[in-house]
Amino acid sequence: MVDLEDVVTAAEALLPLGERADGNPAWQSAAAPTSWSAAHTVEHIADALTFYAGQIARRADRRLPVLRDGRAAPPGEQLDNVLTAAHVLTGQLRCLGAERAWHPSGLADAAGWAGMAVTEVLVHGTDAARAVGVRLELPAAVCARTVARVFPWIDRSLAPPAELLLGVTGRLAVPGVPSDPGWWWQSAPLQEWDGTPQRRDISPGWL
Repeated sequence: MVDLEDVVTAAEALLPLGERADGNPAWQSAAAPTSWSAAHTVEHIADALTFYAGQIARRADRRLPVLRDGRAAPPGEQLDNVLTAAHVLTGQLRCLGAERAWHPSGLADAAGWAGMAVTEVLVHGTDAARAVGVRLELPAAVCARTVARVFPWIDRSLAPPAELLLGVTGRLAVPGVPSDPGWWWQSAPLQEWDGTPQRRDISPGWL
């Protein structure tokens, strides 16, 4: 099962990106498969975690206005923002307890929110790292718990956990793992899962 601290562990895995000095032109390279720059991709991670924390803090039953939507700051500061947002979100997840809050993919519990947050951090973090030429070591145990919780239809024997997480989100070709641009999370509790792969009914924000 997902550990709520996994969100912070995932954010810490992005710290090697800080080796690329602010002002490096590589930060403006496209972070495929998105159309965003690497710098904007890191901004997005902090934005997403802050949005999640706001939804949870208010036990939202609908989409609330976006709390944070990018800002003019160098990538080094944005990486620090990611780590801060991860700690804030983790605190909110502890407070959530057995309650739930609204996300477009479902009425998510704490484990669902944590799994979605880890996906945002590690997948988009990988996008940015590839653009700037940094190799990230994704935490295997965190990836394994995330895939099991929010992508329960994936056969976890097919590949190492990090490869599965990148495969199901379309960042890596993994034999046996469907490459579905409409991938989505099982964010509601697993006992409510209908046994089929989840697919989004709205376009990703980065298209």
